[in-house]
Amino acid sequence: MTLGRVLGWLLLGIAGLIAAAEGIVAVGTGAYDAIATGELWTLVTGHAPAFGLGGHAAWHDAVGQILLGWPAWTVIGLLGGSLVLACRPRRRRAEYREASMRFSSSPR
Repeated sequence: MTLGRVLGWLLLGIAGLIAAAEGIVAVGTGAYDAIATGELWTLVTGHAPAFGLGGHAAWHDAVGQILLGWPAWTVIGLLGGSLVLACRPRRRRAEYREASMRFSSSPR
């Protein structure tokens, strides 16, 4: 769980850096030109993502193409935020049981 939280916060930080870089470029040029996730994928891996080759359902390809067209900071930020949310520390079951018995109106 700790690794997921750390990775999520790291992804949120990267998304913030990408958004800040896009903002600086937009202020400098006067036009907003977002870095698409597909462009970032190509820069990092060295080749463009290929769809329709893996034998997946058609909606996988459609969703993948839609997500790769979004700005990179939104996709990375959503992934990081969902990791932080999913890996957050939770109370133990015994603490839930004690709290529910303490605030319950009927004796058990």
